[in-house]
Amino acid sequence: MQGAPLQVPTFAYAGAPRGQNYEMWREEFCRRFCQLDADPGDSDDIECTVEVARVGALSFGAAHGTSGSFLRTRSLLSDGCDDFVLVTAVGGEVLTVQHGRTVELRQGEMCLMSLDDIAECGFAHGASFTALRVPRRQLMAVCREAEDSLSRTLPDNSGLRDVVSGYFDLCAQTATALDAVSQDAMARHMTELVALLLGQRPDGSSDELRQGYRGARLQLVESQTLERLGDDHLTIDFIARQAGLTPKQVQRLFASKGTTFSEFVLEHRLLLAQRLLTARTSPREKISAVAANAGFGDLSYFNRSFRRRFGLTPSDWRESQATDA
Repeated sequence: MQGAPLQVPTFAYAGAPRGQNYEMWREEFCRRFCQLDADPGDSDDIECTVEVARVGALSFGAAHGTSGSFLRTRSLLSDGCDDFVLVTAVGGEVLTVQHGRTVELRQGEMCLMSLDDIAECGFAHGASFTALRVPRRQLMAVCREAEDSLSRTLPDNSGLRDVVSGYFDLCAQTATALDAVSQDAMARHMTELVALLLGQRPDGSSDELRQGYRGARLQLVESQTLERLGDDHLTIDFIARQAGLTPKQVQRLFASKGTTFSEFVLEHRLLLAQRLLTARTSPREKISAVAANAGFGDLSYFNRSFRRRFGLTPSDWRESQATDA
């Protein structure tokens, strides 16, 4: 997991744990929004930035800074919230405390916590962590043994852990721009991945969890592919290595959607070229440059494919857009 900043609302505080600004941040953001309290931890000051995204019924949070601790205190338990929280150490060491157990998480390690009991999660010295909050009933519906994993470092299944972390980033950075149906689908996949992480394997679990696993993996592969559309050397072998899969596994993921890797790449390169031809700078740019920027190394193939897809040559398409404008 890269731990990139989430493209979502940001809440930050830096300074002594007192005064009007601190009390406002503590009351409005920590207590009301997150249903948590905050204190400096081992430091005299708090320096903490938190990004939070809401996707379906799930909350995706990322915290970083030099000092800070978030607590589920006894006074807050009266709100009745019993959500699960999956904490992942992104950088440095993160400390979690619950049920009389203290867990020190190193980079990449994960721990499941619950908001129905007193708990603490803190960091210092520039550490950072993410927190995925899942309604108890939703996780228990697909993993009835979830409570058995509370307050313990989760097993080191690095492959599945990387999928969970990668899908966390994808959801937090993109899902908030989607409609409610798409958000709910991503939230369901995320919940099913967590269920697998808590002790089950994709090949030995229910059809529902396997389907969620495949759906999440396909979306991650698609995202990695879309980031590299402009590379005319993009291959299924390269994407498979990036995703920790074999080329056959990648092909099977696309086949489950009724398409192939090559068809997916061609369609989205053509859509990218269409957008480039519509851009304001397009009239001054050669068609060959547009083709190259969209990942086409062969201009003749680009012209044929574009006309087959949109019914016009790239030049005619650009001219029609200028006329309409």
